[in-house]
Amino acid sequence: MSSIPLPKPVELQQMLAMMYGSDLKAEPGNPVPVTPGSKSLVALYIDDDDAPVATCAVDYPFTAYAGASLTRVPLGTAKECARDGDFSEIMVGNVHEIMNICSRLLMTSDSPHLRLQALYTSPDEIPENVQELMQEPPASADFNVTIADYGDGGMSFMSLVA
Repeated sequence: MSSIPLPKPVELQQMLAMMYGSDLKAEPGNPVPVTPGSKSLVALYIDDDDAPVATCAVDYPFTAYAGASLTRVPLGTAKECARDGDFSEIMVGNVHEIMNICSRLLMTSDSPHLRLQALYTSPDEIPENVQELMQEPPASADFNVTIADYGDGGMSFMSLVA
């Protein structure tokens, strides 16, 4: 299997700016924790054989601010959600759509085709075989994303195949 390309900050920024406008910033950041009990959501991408090939983890602040911004949820509500992780269905649905769009960042003309298989609202929900692959990924790319008028959140992409 060919490796999965991971996005560079400029590529992530350009992709997300199509939804959030040119005020959005994506810069190198710290890894988003994906261990059981972590405050993150994890998107799982699979190939055409249904094998896991990549993940994208987002922290609670990214989930709250990215999910709220698309549907103009008030900032105060988004801040509460970022703190306690009590996300509305609309916020989670918006993040699911963002993760679906971000699948394009993980493909080139030389890479395998992949698709979003699921968005897990807790690392505890990730299948055990995928959790094992995530422990020592062949490659990862971590970002801090600033969503104008809302705040900063983290995103971490992991390739699960060498």
